[in-house]
Amino acid sequence: MAEIRARDDKTFRPVYAVSLALASLGALVLLLLLIRWWQGFDAAASSGQLTVAAAGNGKDALVSVPLLVLGVIAVVLIAAVLILGYRYLVSYRFAAEFARRATEVAEFNHARLLDFVELSSDWMWETDAEHRFTLISSGFRSVANMAPDPFIGLSPWALPGDETDEAVWRDLRRKLVRHEPFAVLVARRDLSDRLRHLEFTGKPQFDEHGFVGYRGVGRDLTERINAETELRDSETRYRTLIESFFDWYWEQDAQFRFTRLLTSPQNPLALSEPDLLGRTRWDGSDADTPEWRSHIDTLREHLPFDDFVYRRPLADGSHAWFSVTGRPTFDEAGRFTGYRGVARDVSREHETRQALVDSEARYRTTFELAPVGIVNTGPSGHLESVNLAFASLLGRQRAELIGKHMSELTHPADQAVDAAMFEALREGRVDSYRRERRYIHASGREIWTSIAVSALRDEDGHLKACIGIILDISARVRAEHERQAVEERYRRLVDVSPDGILVHRDDRIVFANRAAVAIFGVATHEALLGQTLSGFYTDPPRHEVTPRPPLEPGTTMPLAQHRLQRDNGLIGDVEITSVVIGFDDGPAVLSVVRDVSERIAAQNALQQSRARYQDVVESINEVIFQTDMEGRFRFLNGAWASATGFAIDTSIGRPVTDFAHPDDRPLIRSRLDAVLHEREDACVCEVRMRTTTGELRWMETHARLMRDPSGAPGGVMGSLDDITARKVAELTLKNINKELEARVRARTAELEASNRELEAFSYSVSHDLRAPLRAIDGFSVILQEDLDDRLDGTTRTYLKRIRSATARMAQLIDDLIELARLTRQPLRRQNIDLSHLVSEVVEEIRSTDPSRRLETDITPGLTINADPTLMRVAIENLVRNAWKFSATRPVARIAFYATRVNDRITFCIEDNGVGFDMAYAGKLFVPFYRLHPHSQFEGSGIGLATVARIIQRHGGEISAEAAPGEGARFQFSMGH
Repeated sequence: MAEIRARDDKTFRPVYAVSLALASLGALVLLLLLIRWWQGFDAAASSGQLTVAAAGNGKDALVSVPLLVLGVIAVVLIAAVLILGYRYLVSYRFAAEFARRATEVAEFNHARLLDFVELSSDWMWETDAEHRFTLISSGFRSVANMAPDPFIGLSPWALPGDETDEAVWRDLRRKLVRHEPFAVLVARRDLSDRLRHLEFTGKPQFDEHGFVGYRGVGRDLTERINAETELRDSETRYRTLIESFFDWYWEQDAQFRFTRLLTSPQNPLALSEPDLLGRTRWDGSDADTPEWRSHIDTLREHLPFDDFVYRRPLADGSHAWFSVTGRPTFDEAGRFTGYRGVARDVSREHETRQALVDSEARYRTTFELAPVGIVNTGPSGHLESVNLAFASLLGRQRAELIGKHMSELTHPADQAVDAAMFEALREGRVDSYRRERRYIHASGREIWTSIAVSALRDEDGHLKACIGIILDISARVRAEHERQAVEERYRRLVDVSPDGILVHRDDRIVFANRAAVAIFGVATHEALLGQTLSGFYTDPPRHEVTPRPPLEPGTTMPLAQHRLQRDNGLIGDVEITSVVIGFDDGPAVLSVVRDVSERIAAQNALQQSRARYQDVVESINEVIFQTDMEGRFRFLNGAWASATGFAIDTSIGRPVTDFAHPDDRPLIRSRLDAVLHEREDACVCEVRMRTTTGELRWMETHARLMRDPSGAPGGVMGSLDDITARKVAELTLKNINKELEARVRARTAELEASNRELEAFSYSVSHDLRAPLRAIDGFSVILQEDLDDRLDGTTRTYLKRIRSATARMAQLIDDLIELARLTRQPLRRQNIDLSHLVSEVVEEIRSTDPSRRLETDITPGLTINADPTLMRVAIENLVRNAWKFSATRPVARIAFYATRVNDRITFCIEDNGVGFDMAYAGKLFVPFYRLHPHSQFEGSGIGLATVARIIQRHGGEISAEAAPGEGARFQFSMGH
């Protein structure tokens, strides 16, 4: 700016000096003229001769007036020049000053922009019309750690170290072609080989000639993109971590309302997120408790909290307990923004803890108020606590028992066994034991008790304490001793009884004799005592509608029968007679049990036999009947009503002949009389019976004599089987057979006549065709022999072709006759070794040309049920076909094997010959159809047609597979 201002001053000063000089000179000349004019005018005025002089001296007046006018004009011109020059100088000075100041502002703004670009995280760049960099500011090196010089002259996608996806460059090039503004994010390696993410933002530039390039800024977004990537990875890890646990992650805003809730999708406890978002934790809960008020105060003070436990109702009406831990969150300005934390379902822990508290309370209540003695001992066996019942049991105070060893209170006779059991408990060989032992009362008497001891162990399995339950059984022991004495007396009386004798009270057996032990199938007498009597019954107990009053001794109960499930697994039937007696310390029931299994079994067998007989008789479709000696029905099963329509009740007592056809009644009467009078052992006949609708039905009758218990004849029993459908079918079949036989005889006669005519025609045609052929062949031979020396080569060829054609015609005639013969020949099937037959045919054909090389692969042991003659013709045609069409091969190959296709055995003959096109396979088995010219392979085209006819006559199928130059395979199967 200083240089520009100095340059402007240097230019302005000469002009300004010249202008002042000219203006001064003009002003001086004007002043001199005015002075001179004024002098002349003043002299004339002072002498009073101005007019005279002017009039008398006209020459001087004329001289003075122009000078004055010229002076005035000169003054005006000089004044105008001075004014214009001054204005020009002022304008020029203002323009120069304005330009100087504008230049200073532009230079200041340019310097400030350069400083801003250098100090900012962006850099400037420019490209030409070919999108090649022409300018990259120096901030590119300081911000992106890249040298800008290698980029000059290159397009963005041609820069070194580029790792941007090609799709990004394709999209950018489309925008550049349309001269659109763009913003593109590229990935490039810096000078330290670190991958950087750079954002280029550009706008197109135009001049008066059109598009000149792009200008824009670049920004390094590496840190932001890496931070975003790390944030996404962290978010993914965080979400994976949250979803791998069954805890909940939650967030709250500054008003403590839920804004986010995350948990594992497999969390069995589902919380409805829409029901929680926007609500506080204490919504729906009793927040007026001291715990909630303290928690809310903590939240309002923006303090962290841990393991706050509260109960929350669920959607299904149940409740769940949660333990929450939270930390306050603040923004960058330190303002409170809410809470975030985790919640855990502690319902089970709370229930367990509550159950533990309840259990402890129950245990303490049970311990203090239990009617049985309860003691806690340490691992050494010393008492640590006892309840009041145990102290009362021993007649001592609780305080004096604490610290004593259990052995000090135990009867001497039980101390050794008790010590051994406690030692096993302490060593871990047992976890509990139960036994009866005696204690010493404070008065010195012994007390019988039943004690159950359980061990409490630590995590390592070491004994930590023992709990003992002591029950006073002194009265029971005394009662048992007395009862045993009484039982011994009773046992001596009843053990000899053959019937079982039981005494039971409240359904529980308290006494049983030896016979009862055997009847109930237990091993010992003791095994029966104490069991419930009804527990042995397999039939359900009878529940009485009204409760029975207590029975008095001497009351006899009704006879009862029960089925028993014996202890040994067998089922038995017993008959029980019971009476109420006085037994020991109260009423009891004395029952005499008698084993009636065999009798019940016989009765059941008889009933089952009768039931089975009845079921069989009623379920069969045949009519079962019995008659008396007069031939009247005494029994009919349900099939009678279905077969005849007559009711059983109205039919009983009527003679059998009343329901028979009048023509068949004498037959029925005579046959039944023969059986009743024992002239025949059985009666089997077919008769007609009438139904209620008047329809006649054929019945096949089987009857035999029936005897009473004394052995005398008591009537007839038998069956009636409805054979109407069979009789109708027999008559119909006879008529059909007669008609078919007549048709077969007529068709057979027609066929035989047609075959005879065809055979006669074949031989006639054969004879009529052979005669001309023999004549043609004979005359051809004569011509060849007589004129051989005068015939040229063409004529000899013609004669040879005539003889060859006649030979083929004769062969065709023979083949047609053979085909007709094979078609008419009857089949005589038998088992054939097809593998052996193929081998024979191959050897015969090989002998016709021993010089040819032939390889065979014949699977041995393949058999078939077919006509041997026809089968040999078929195999020979197939093998000769393979031999003929493999003649061009250096080594011919023929294979015979079998495969299974759709559960059918298929036989295959395969060769390596010339093959054929499968497009013509459909005509392969048509007579006279050839796939190859006669000049290449001889034959009449009848062989494969003959094979097909033979296979079809056996109920089989034949097909072929081939490819030109790759051989052929013929496969056939046989019907049964």
